[in-house]
Amino acid sequence: MLSGLGVIGLLVAIVSLIARFSPIANIALLVVAIATPYTPLVLLSSLTIAAIHRQVLASVASTVVLALALAIQVPWYFLGLPESAGRHTQLRVLSSNVHDGDADAPFLVKLAAESADVICVSELTPEELVRFRAAGIDENFPFSVLKPAPLAEGIGLWSRYPLSEFVWANSRTTGASARMRIAGVRQDVVVASVHVISPIAFGPSSIGEWRRHIDATRAQLSLLAGSAGSAAVIVAGDFNSTVDMRQFRDLLTDGYRDAAEQTRAGFAPTFPSNRTWMPPVIEIDHVLTRMAPAVSFRTVDVPGSDHRALLVSVAVPAESTVP
Repeated sequence: MLSGLGVIGLLVAIVSLIARFSPIANIALLVVAIATPYTPLVLLSSLTIAAIHRQVLASVASTVVLALALAIQVPWYFLGLPESAGRHTQLRVLSSNVHDGDADAPFLVKLAAESADVICVSELTPEELVRFRAAGIDENFPFSVLKPAPLAEGIGLWSRYPLSEFVWANSRTTGASARMRIAGVRQDVVVASVHVISPIAFGPSSIGEWRRHIDATRAQLSLLAGSAGSAAVIVAGDFNSTVDMRQFRDLLTDGYRDAAEQTRAGFAPTFPSNRTWMPPVIEIDHVLTRMAPAVSFRTVDVPGSDHRALLVSVAVPAESTVP
């Protein structure tokens, strides 16, 4: 029976790796794709079982698939190539999903005051906005683009620096964007807060809506890049997608890179963070940058939220270059 479990583990790992390179079209593909970071552990177990039972073919197969899994995972999490920004201004970005407006607003306001220049908030409700303001967010972040709405539909963007709203053109996805004027930076930075619908929020039918949302987000990112030209672009939020989902990796075109990959942050799961009996298991919150490298990355537990927040430092070049 133990040897059978080893074979099952090997097959599951193979399916997971195949799913990683396939567009997510249903719940089954979603589940096996997001499990990809855990395949090395499964394969090590399969290899151990095969070795104990002296199953040569299973041992060789497990070793080959393990090498493939590591070749996929290790470069992304630990071998990202940092970019040089030259003369730059450091911009600190805080991104947080506030869980239908239930997150501890005073905690986030204090965290931002100490550690951020820009705040990107998903699931911003009218009631949560009132709590943010009562906690004094406008004192340090007087500039904003805010679209509060019930439950998970709201979005917000606050800044220490002057903002001019940049129209979020695609109604199929939730977002807020603006041009940011920073002293010492020749071109205004384009910054955006984004929230992609969950692929499982409403059952199996949610996959189709998620696919439309992620495609719309890709179109919006392309629009932002085209409008920015050689200026920096920073997009942060809850993408409800992991790097092992093909459609998320398809967003990383037009010069966009994921901050976790750039900074060699390793596997940094953000969801769900509100379970007392288990840590977060998937990384669905991201900061994407273009023409401005991320230089530091960390996650922060936020009371009342089911997502860890991201704190990312971005080196915005004083003189932007041609992509």
